[in-house]
Amino acid sequence: MNMANHKKEEVKPVLGYQRSENFYQTDHNNYQQFHHAGYAQPCPGYPANPNEAQPFHYYDYNQQPNNNYPARPLPYVSPEVSQGFSFARVMLCLMVFLILFASLMSMVAWSVFSSEWPTIKVESFVVRSFEISNGSLLKANLETKVSVKNTNHRSSIVILQAETTLVYKYVVLDTTSSVDHLEIAKESSVMLLDAFAFPNSKRSFTGDSVLNEMAKDQGRGHILFGLKIDVQVMFKSGVCSKRNKIRVYCEKIKLNFQNGSTIPAWDGSKTECING
Repeated sequence: MNMANHKKEEVKPVLGYQRSENFYQTDHNNYQQFHHAGYAQPCPGYPANPNEAQPFHYYDYNQQPNNNYPARPLPYVSPEVSQGFSFARVMLCLMVFLILFASLMSMVAWSVFSSEWPTIKVESFVVRSFEISNGSLLKANLETKVSVKNTNHRSSIVILQAETTLVYKYVVLDTTSSVDHLEIAKESSVMLLDAFAFPNSKRSFTGDSVLNEMAKDQGRGHILFGLKIDVQVMFKSGVCSKRNKIRVYCEKIKLNFQNGSTIPAWDGSKTECING
């Protein structure tokens, strides 16, 4: 078929009305204005329709990136995690404090409770008078001197009370109490002085078998006495202290009757008293 001779098909209007050329022109112009302006202008006197199309934005690939965007927010940390971390830190500090405190108390306790007991020795034993009248009455005056040495270099010792007992063949002859709150510094010593006199009101040896034994020892030329010493002490180291009771026996204190003398003299043997 020849295209030149083809008759252009007539476009018929809908519902019997013929569409004018002005319609196409107006619609085309409106389309161009809409896309070039980016939006449709509202009618004067009326507010803009919120449902109207928004302006188009074109992205330029040659444009440099915008660094003015807000910083990226930090990740969310749960309060429970923060509280748990704080609790663990407090517990760790508490454990360290308890360990240090326990170590300090152990050192103090070791310095106090590991303290050595004092060393006790007889320094002198003097007989002022000694007489057994007819084998039935003892008249005597004796004086003793005992040293108490503190060998500790960490703690001092306080003698709260000391009691000295004169013994002959396991028989108690007399007891004296002396010293009240006497402090012995570190690595130093003190002297305990006691005196015994017979007869006395505490005990009578009239007609006793003990006197008979003493008379026999006198005939042999020597007599043996003993001292039993009970000491209540307190070890002091800083703010800590510990009390204890010490009992020692100073045995075989030998007195010799020389050259027919009726008053015996101590032989001077300084032996350490035994803890008992």
